[in-house]
Amino acid sequence: MKHNRLAIAALAPVLILVGCATPLERRQASGGFDYLEQPAPTPLVVPAGLDAPRVSREFDVPPLGSSVDRDVVGPRLDVRPPLQVLPLAPGTRLQDSVDSVTVLVESNQDDLDLAHEIHETLLKFLSDQSIGVATDSNGVIVTDWIENEEVIGKSWFRDKVYQIRQRYEFDTVVKDHGRSGSITIELVDHEEGLDGIDDSIVLTDADRRRYAIDMLNNAIAYMNFERKQRQATQELLNGRGIKTVLGFDSDENTAFIAEASFDQVWRRMDHVLPLLGFEVRDLDQQLATYFVDFESDSGFWASLWGDNDALPLEEGPYQIRLEPMGERTAITVLDNEAKPLPTETVTQMYNRFADLLKKEMRELQ
Repeated sequence: MKHNRLAIAALAPVLILVGCATPLERRQASGGFDYLEQPAPTPLVVPAGLDAPRVSREFDVPPLGSSVDRDVVGPRLDVRPPLQVLPLAPGTRLQDSVDSVTVLVESNQDDLDLAHEIHETLLKFLSDQSIGVATDSNGVIVTDWIENEEVIGKSWFRDKVYQIRQRYEFDTVVKDHGRSGSITIELVDHEEGLDGIDDSIVLTDADRRRYAIDMLNNAIAYMNFERKQRQATQELLNGRGIKTVLGFDSDENTAFIAEASFDQVWRRMDHVLPLLGFEVRDLDQQLATYFVDFESDSGFWASLWGDNDALPLEEGPYQIRLEPMGERTAITVLDNEAKPLPTETVTQMYNRFADLLKKEMRELQ
């Protein structure tokens, strides 16, 4: 009984080694490759004086093409299904009729420079994956060697380790208008082998494409995470109440100074102005101006407290102009001829504006 236990213990490492497959073997079809040793078929010999039979060529195996193609048989034939580029991040899509490993990227936030966003996202992605950068210039990032090791078998003496080393190049191009661009990736170097680099292993174009697509999909998944995080943060900021004080715009006109960015205040005005009795008839973000009509018998305050507490304005057209001032935003109320309202009128309006702006977005809906 003791001898049996020793025999099993001695065989265990061997069984582990045999049972593990290298990454190269996992790409191969199961079973043997005896078909590679099959001799060429012997042509049919027709005796003299007899007619040759009719032969259909429908099921003939076509000849292989280039010398590279002739090598991609047997154990070198990758039987895995092809990978596809997955443009899952907001604002990303595939480029039609292009066979390169490329994804198109569109800007989804007006206040972000797209080229800077893509560049910083790729650098953060590589850093998060502990991948070094060899060169970074003119929209092209080339990684350091990415080394992966996998123990495929253990014995009493040493482990058998399969090594893969790769380097990738990310090429970013953003169009002159700055609203769209592209990311293209290429596997520029690849080495692999069992217990050392095997120079006989040469990747096919399909192999290189598969690796490049896998890396690109990981980068786009990271961009998806970054954009969704940024969107969630922006929505949180947009939903918060905005503190407002009386002050002056850059032209020294009396104005409401909101403690928030221009984009936050601009979006909030869509909800605040109707509650104050202003009907928005037009708006121009380039001019940073809302064009409105005021009706004294409408609006939240008039319906709640009556005409005595309505805004001190005559009915008619007005303009509401926003002006970014660093991290704050000035809100100036103008008449229909773009002339600022008197300081006394603006002061009387302040409490109404301030009370609504300090409410959270959910309270305004």
